[in-house]
Amino acid sequence: MPLEIPNVAANWRSPPCDAGRSYEIELITPLFGGGVETRVNDRSFPIRPTSIRGQLQFWWRATVGAQYATRQELRAAQSAIWGNTEQASRVQVRVTNVHVSEPRPCATYETDRDRPGTYRSMPKWNERFHNTAIPYALFPFQGQLAKGRREIEVEPAAFIEQAKFRLTIVCHKDIDFAKQVEPAIWAWVNFGGLGSRTRRGCGAIVCKALAPNDRDDLLAKLKSFPQAPGGPVREWSTLAESILVGRECSTGMAAWDHVIKLFRDFRQGVGLGRNPGERPNRPGRSRWSEPESIRRVTRQRLARHSRLTHIPDDAFPRAELGLPIVFHFQEQGDPPDTVLYPDGGRERMASPLILKPLALANGKFVPLIVRLKTPPLSGVDLRQGERSLPLPQPTILRDPKLATYRDSPMQNRSPSGSALQAFLTYAKSQDFTEVTR
Repeated sequence: MPLEIPNVAANWRSPPCDAGRSYEIELITPLFGGGVETRVNDRSFPIRPTSIRGQLQFWWRATVGAQYATRQELRAAQSAIWGNTEQASRVQVRVTNVHVSEPRPCATYETDRDRPGTYRSMPKWNERFHNTAIPYALFPFQGQLAKGRREIEVEPAAFIEQAKFRLTIVCHKDIDFAKQVEPAIWAWVNFGGLGSRTRRGCGAIVCKALAPNDRDDLLAKLKSFPQAPGGPVREWSTLAESILVGRECSTGMAAWDHVIKLFRDFRQGVGLGRNPGERPNRPGRSRWSEPESIRRVTRQRLARHSRLTHIPDDAFPRAELGLPIVFHFQEQGDPPDTVLYPDGGRERMASPLILKPLALANGKFVPLIVRLKTPPLSGVDLRQGERSLPLPQPTILRDPKLATYRDSPMQNRSPSGSALQAFLTYAKSQDFTEVTR
């Protein structure tokens, strides 16, 4: 049975305002998280106005905010519209007419028939994700077994498959809605979403009134946004370094599956990111440089995994795609789980890549890749547990040599040795078309 949700509002007051604009919004991919607790559905308020407000502010910075040169200018302009700790927002967010389906677990752990009293090491995914590449984007939600696999330490997360609601935005009469607010709403609906992992396509939404008709319509809308003045990349994310779309699909799930498979194959696909294995279901060694770099740093190596001397061992190119990255080596003798973080004590660097389905006005969907303009990554921190490991000096994140060694995943795809550039080039070779500004 659908959950019955009361109407709610965020910071609702009654300032002098316009009549408000309303949008009918519907979920097109499963929603994970979205509640007060990270990655947990809130059964009472699964669609939270405060969360939508946060999303709108991010997309306001990415669109309208691109015209400001410094963070100080941006902060002043944002506070004047969206408020801060000292002044009320001039934009009010209301969520009404909420209808959502009951949350369901995304996966389950089954007992291991070959080892009584234990669970199988990998979960069984919900039927919505069977025979797709989507679980590659859902790994943070798959739960975790305790050591020895006798207990489930973290249960797989639940997801909401269907949701629709009405979003109403009311602004102070002095706010130019078309210039200051509508770009954020449009970008959020088409490039963002609800809940967790929206940059990997979870919680994607559609508003038919704001859906682009086609590539030309999408480009025209992008050109209507404020343009960043000359100078360096901003200190915050802005739209957009590059936008690519694939061929039309009949469902949002099919478009999502297509773009996630593309990303999975680029990073780990046999013959691209990995060597073929000795058995069909067991791929061979990685063609990326991170495993060799980690073995060098930790001085741990399985005896039969001899040094692949043609692969650099001082580089972590996939850091450009988002951090942290957990490196799990399958066999004893190789390093234990090792995690790559951004430097400076930070725990994460949001990926500059958005991979999701985009709904079109004709009812079709296209796989979408958005590369945001983001500040460059300055360095990385490699840890085992809480301990940082000494890195090679210098540690390379991008370099032409990473695209020239034998079987490099970036070979002929990025002369500068950038994993980001190489992925976009790979996407274009797989029938994705760039939408330029």
